Amino acid sequence: MIKPGYGIFIITLLFSVNTASAEVRTHRADIAVNEQLGRQIPADALFFDENGRKINLRDAIDKPSIIAPVYLGCMHVCPMLLTGLADALGKLETVEPGKDFQVIALSFDEMDTPTVARDKKKNYLKAIGKPFPEEEWKFLTGDAEAIKRFTESVGYRFQRDEHGFSHPVTLIVLAPGGKIVRYLYGTTFLPFDVTMAITEAQEGKVVSTTRKVLRYCFSYDPLEQTYVFNILKVLGTVIIVFVGAFFLYLMISTRKKRGET
Repeated sequence: MIKPGYGIFIITLLFSVNTASAEVRTHRADIAVNEQLGRQIPADALFFDENGRKINLRDAIDKPSIIAPVYLGCMHVCPMLLTGLADALGKLETVEPGKDFQVIALSFDEMDTPTVARDKKKNYLKAIGKPFPEEEWKFLTGDAEAIKRFTESVGYRFQRDEHGFSHPVTLIVLAPGGKIVRYLYGTTFLPFDVTMAITEAQEGKVVSTTRKVLRYCFSYDPLEQTYVFNILKVLGTVIIVFVGAFFLYLMISTRKKRGET
């Protein structure tokens, strides 16, 4: 039997954890990706490329397209995302930019300009590490309305904060014509994953995301170039869940016994 004092302590602890979790959810509820697989991006979202030319985004999706939602003033995760993408692009072997796919970095900050986009583009083209057609990696900026139309259509929710933006980190893969077929999460990407996403987009196949689960349960071993099961992380999660369930069982049992007496 659990002593009353311990029971109160456990209840207080669980309440504090739940309260903290609720506060996090309250503040970050609008920062997420609500996948919209199979949907089309809007037909009337107009942006500007790095040279100031106006582009209808859906019309520009005439081949499989990898879109990276970022903001160009970011000093943290956005450069990591674009660098990770550039690294993967430099290692692709069986698909060809321009012929098989294109890449688009799309800013969700309406304050970004084509001039800034042009400067950023030079750095990431160099980061690929091999020749890459400049016209096949566009850097787009637009006004708040165009950004809203696009981000809502793909389920990408972000918020402006004191440091810039809080936002998800993902790539969005579109089939020709603008159908959403896949999301790739994180800041590092295996060339195999990118190649598969492009191939699936060529065929218009919609692929549900399992990578979020895989990234939690598995870690990538760069030496073996494969995923390995992360037993410590999974075991730790199981233990935490088990301990929580055990304490909950003890509390319920204690209450029942008190009710009987």
